[in-house]
Amino acid sequence: MAPLHVEPTVRDSVPRREGVTTVLLTTLNVVGVLVGYMITVVLARQLAHDEFEQYVGAIATLGLLASLGEAGFGKYGLRIVPVYVAGSQPSPLRGYLRFAFGGTLLMSLLVGVVVAMIETPMLEEGHRNVMFLAIVSLPVVAAAGVSIDLLMALQMATRATLISRVLVPLTTLWLVGLTSIDFGITPFRAVLCFCAGSMVGLIVAMSLLFGRSRHYADTATDTSVLSTWASDSFSYLVFYSLIAWLFRATLVVAYHVPHQGNQVAILAPAFETGCLILILAKATDKYFQPTIALGIETSQWHRLTEMRRTRFWVISTGIALFLATVFFAGDEILMLYGERFAESYVPLCIVAFGSSVWTLFSLSPTFLLFAGERRTLLSLLCIHAVGLVVLLVLFFEAFGAAGAAAAYAISISSFAISNLLFANRHFRKLRAQSANRKQQTRKPLQSLSDPNVS
Repeated sequence: MAPLHVEPTVRDSVPRREGVTTVLLTTLNVVGVLVGYMITVVLARQLAHDEFEQYVGAIATLGLLASLGEAGFGKYGLRIVPVYVAGSQPSPLRGYLRFAFGGTLLMSLLVGVVVAMIETPMLEEGHRNVMFLAIVSLPVVAAAGVSIDLLMALQMATRATLISRVLVPLTTLWLVGLTSIDFGITPFRAVLCFCAGSMVGLIVAMSLLFGRSRHYADTATDTSVLSTWASDSFSYLVFYSLIAWLFRATLVVAYHVPHQGNQVAILAPAFETGCLILILAKATDKYFQPTIALGIETSQWHRLTEMRRTRFWVISTGIALFLATVFFAGDEILMLYGERFAESYVPLCIVAFGSSVWTLFSLSPTFLLFAGERRTLLSLLCIHAVGLVVLLVLFFEAFGAAGAAAAYAISISSFAISNLLFANRHFRKLRAQSANRKQQTRKPLQSLSDPNVS
């Protein structure tokens, strides 16, 4: 796709506005995290260990499959939609929205059918029903994720965050509480409440999306553009599916492989709590991704540097507070789940450290992806995805939940630091190339204005 011409719009107030927006989005995400945390605590207290493992395994598997079901359409939308919106010429924006949702539905159905055929016969009857419900709900959860990404791409970050981090978890919590009082909670009903919350979020998000898209012309979409969208989205699918694997594979693999006692149940609160810091990355990254796309498109390297500095101070402060809370108050936090989860403290500290390293540098892979360094990203992802599985098999069997947490922390920290090194190198390269082009452009103009040149 040829780059679109977009006029730079750098203003002195932009960094300040970004800082305020970052704090607002972070606050909304913290509210959502607290609500989501209440859901898990309620379920951990009301369900037996085996039932809680069923719920954790089903939701973890659903989250991983949803990343495949989204097929990269939402994430690619964060790259291309801001350019379409900012361009002066009519663009196929509405066509891309239809393409994204249609592709998500087809991909979700395909993934769901394949996984159902493989997964359900392998599980016991009680586990099978819970997992089958999660797989059936895959199109809804995947479409909800794509709709949130597209709202972000259309610069509707606050509304997108309200839906995904406040409306959906509040609805789920209300349904869990209502079900617990009226019928009694079970793993099947807990997964049903989770999926119903996603359905509510999908309906609201799609209403906002199509309401905003009416302001743009519905231009015809030719075959060449569709093939470009499909191929580029597939690249994003591979990238973000591997990313999702790095974050979700620990619980999924631990649930499906033979294990002693209730190690998955012990591991779940450690991940639920230790990964809370990731919400900072999720809150800010989707807000900054359109800025990165436009910055690369228009060579606004100073703009990108200011954005990075603003984000670093906000994120590093949050990480310091989070780690201090986990290390000094982790035992008390885990007691919310019940006394039987006291063993989760060591895995919690390990997971929290790895998640914090990733959160600090989480924009580095996005920059590499947007800058066209897909081969580098794919290589790093494949190496660390395979490494995670190897470490999980070795450490989980030997050390239980703490070993699985260590496998996660080592893999995700190594991946984050590797991306940072490659992103810094490529950023300096692009900035130098841009400076050279500007210098070469000035030389002919200087020669024309020099009276000594005949």
